[in-house]
Amino acid sequence: MAESTKTTTAKRGINKATLWIVFAAAVFPTHIWALVDFLQEYPAWIKRMNTSELLGSFSYMMGVFALPDAVFLFLGVLVLALILPYRFFREKFAAMGSALALITAVWFIIFHSYPLWLEQRQLVPLGLWAVSYVLILGVAYFQILRNPKAEALVDNFMQRAVSLSALYLFIDFLSLINVLIRNF
Repeated sequence: MAESTKTTTAKRGINKATLWIVFAAAVFPTHIWALVDFLQEYPAWIKRMNTSELLGSFSYMMGVFALPDAVFLFLGVLVLALILPYRFFREKFAAMGSALALITAVWFIIFHSYPLWLEQRQLVPLGLWAVSYVLILGVAYFQILRNPKAEALVDNFMQRAVSLSALYLFIDFLSLINVLIRNF
């Protein structure tokens, strides 16, 4: 009984545990997308690159592009949490921040998948993208705020994603070492 109370209070507010969970929520989708992007290019690259060059490309994608994306996403969520009043966001920071990071990452993956929307100034798809983003954020916010099952669903998902995010960060560390060795 005491442990469940301890676990519940650890997920309230902003502390080391909730910061790590939200950072993992930013790392998880950005790195999944980086891997998908790499694997889409891999068939063409394998025909003209050797193993060292492929490893270098992978290192750049993970350590130089995916990691900063995750850091900027996390910092955006953290700044928003610090700006908004406590009861709106920080009270359930782990679930709210994780949901915000996951939804934002997914919506920007969709945006990245359709570059012609911006290049050709297609206002209808851009408007639908923006409106659907705000609607989904609103639905997620009110579901987490009012429905303990929705909060538990996000928390349970993130408990599973944290270990994979830690693996991605380890790969990022190795990738950054590879990039530094290649450049110096």
